[in-house]
Amino acid sequence: MGNKVRRDDKEIKDPEGIREILKKGLVCHVAMVDDGKPYMVAMNYGFRDDTIYMHAALEGRKIDILRKIPDICFMVYTGNRLTTGPDACGDWTMKYRSVTGFGKATLIENDKEKIPAMHIIMDQYTTKGPFEFSPTRVSQTMVIRIDIEEMTGKISGYPN
Repeated sequence: MGNKVRRDDKEIKDPEGIREILKKGLVCHVAMVDDGKPYMVAMNYGFRDDTIYMHAALEGRKIDILRKIPDICFMVYTGNRLTTGPDACGDWTMKYRSVTGFGKATLIENDKEKIPAMHIIMDQYTTKGPFEFSPTRVSQTMVIRIDIEEMTGKISGYPN
């Protein structure tokens, strides 16, 4: 599935456990390289079949970057909760589950190919679909498909 995390006791080893985080997340942070410098954005997304789908405007910095360099790094996390106590270094910690991975981005520009991906994005947030997408809205939307090449899961503060 991916590289190991530094602390073996925090690694999620079950691939389905990693996928569950991606199924439950709300925001995906995506990092790219723009002219030798890192660039990261937080985006809404949908996850299905080890693929992440996102939507964006037809033009902009991330689209320009992905046209040149489709390599990305992504991260999704869930279950964030701060715990506190009298010992700043021992009792204060953040509980979370996270997935970090790498993949290749493909820009989906054909309107008919965008619609299934847009349904996957909506399914991430609601079970009230299926939805209708106006042809105008579809034509004004870029869909980004991320084919995941590797990913790792990490858990902190929760039973593994």
